Amino acid sequence: MEWEFSADQVNDGEYDISLTDFTKKLYSKTTELTAMSLDLGVVETNSIDDTLDPLEDYRVQFFICYYNFLLCLATGRTIRQFKSHTKKLPIDKTLKSKFMDKKYLIELEQNSRDTVMIFMAVIKSFVSYLIESGSSTSRLPQMLLMQQLNSFSSIIPSVMKNENARNMLMHIDFEKGFLSGRLGRMFR
Repeated sequence: MEWEFSADQVNDGEYDISLTDFTKKLYSKTTELTAMSLDLGVVETNSIDDTLDPLEDYRVQFFICYYNFLLCLATGRTIRQFKSHTKKLPIDKTLKSKFMDKKYLIELEQNSRDTVMIFMAVIKSFVSYLIESGSSTSRLPQMLLMQQLNSFSSIIPSVMKNENARNMLMHIDFEKGFLSGRLGRMFR
């Protein structure tokens, strides 16, 4: 996946991009990956949102899995944690098996290195902005979750009301304290 900017440009402040804009761009860039993952057609079971047509619903399911995978890589979670979360998702069975396949995940990880670095830079930029604007570190997890959900509302307009879709997302979270947790590692 090619980007018109780099993680270094985001980190250095040369390229300003919000989490919402990143999510939108990532979604549009994943349409090609989604098309390659369509096996035998789209099954209308396990839909995320009844207002979406089946193909769009499949694209959203694929995107959520891909987003979660990138988030795991960006925040230092393990593939095991990703698989554990994905195993519980009420998604298309062929899609679930694809994102549970070790070979596929290894290939996806290799092809997504730049995207993961950009994702890390976007998260770091947003957290830095919150801290610099005086936000309490104890409120950062809530603020990140709200921003994450707001960014997904550009993909799934009803995400705030759609508990099924909200529960499918892995949250950008803090483990233990800010400086000792996963996101704290980004600032070292």
